Amino acid sequence: MKNLLIRFVPFCAWLLTLTASARAEESKRGFYEGNLAGGGKIVFFVQGNRALSTYIFDVATHQADFGGGTVASNGTFSLTTNGNRSLSGTVTKTSVSATLNSVHVIAARVGIFGSSDDLGSRFTATAHSPGATLDLKFLIDSQGRIFFIGKQSTSVIGGFGIVSILHAQHGADDPPGDDHGQDSDEAEDHHQDQNDHEVSATFTLTLVTGQAMTGHIFFQHDVLVGDFTLNGVTFTFRAPHESSANRLANISTRGFVNTGQGQLISGFIIRGGPKLVIVRALGPSLANSGVSPVLANPRLQLFGGSTLMAQNDNWQSASNVSDIRGTSIPPTNPNESAIVIRLEPGNYTAVVTGADNGTGIALAEVYELSFD
Repeated sequence: MKNLLIRFVPFCAWLLTLTASARAEESKRGFYEGNLAGGGKIVFFVQGNRALSTYIFDVATHQADFGGGTVASNGTFSLTTNGNRSLSGTVTKTSVSATLNSVHVIAARVGIFGSSDDLGSRFTATAHSPGATLDLKFLIDSQGRIFFIGKQSTSVIGGFGIVSILHAQHGADDPPGDDHGQDSDEAEDHHQDQNDHEVSATFTLTLVTGQAMTGHIFFQHDVLVGDFTLNGVTFTFRAPHESSANRLANISTRGFVNTGQGQLISGFIIRGGPKLVIVRALGPSLANSGVSPVLANPRLQLFGGSTLMAQNDNWQSASNVSDIRGTSIPPTNPNESAIVIRLEPGNYTAVVTGADNGTGIALAEVYELSFD
């Protein structure tokens, strides 16, 4: 079944080029967070490389604000917030550089891995108390920071603080990406288990007006439920995860790598939303499983359509080697290659060659890492 799946994916990639116009590109999706003068924060949330939302927590003026706009193909944007503030700037894969009412701000993209990576996302809900309702958004990043924006009639409140994880468990007690040796049926079981992961936590934050808020949250089946207390009033809420839960657990292709046109090629498709993946090219470590002859020094290239998006030879030399280690599944041999990258929906191809024009058997693998 696994071999059938491996052969089917390149065909699907070819077919999709005839039937859809998915744009293959590295994703800028995620949180970008920066500081404002006076101790405040500004947060940008990018989806699909084109949709941008911003949340402003101005402690100096005791004002919370939000807005949304479109990112142009060159990364620039311009918008007016709910509080009539002008904001314009440029988004890159590492930061947002912007001008907020003539003041320059820089927001850095939040790291991929963190203590609360299972919980990190944006959640939207209506909170209810016995005598009032409150439209709200929670933004939780992978470093355990929480941001809150609430709107009641024309009033906007907001603040930021920290999340404390009490309990986190995956459906089968498996860490993300731990799919070594699975066949396709086992991968499907893993898919179901990952959707069932659960997290319980508490949070504390301070509004820009100085008021304290505390609460409890529980995340399971892509829904965040919980309560919080503000000014002595307890609100309850149910907030769906705003990102797709469809996941690719793992796909791999093994073959003989030759010179010239003898590369090992593995195609895959991203659908339903941006996906954080690790692509690995293994060779020397295959000898531990009795494979011979192995490719001694595999080199890995990742293409989006015909565009070279990333490449690596010897994973420990990668600029984001800490992210590769953080996946818990880096290659075991320093001569093997790996790429960690967040990809937009589209068609992709991993190409493995011998870095020294060597030949031998190699394995190309793709694992999805993120839940959002």
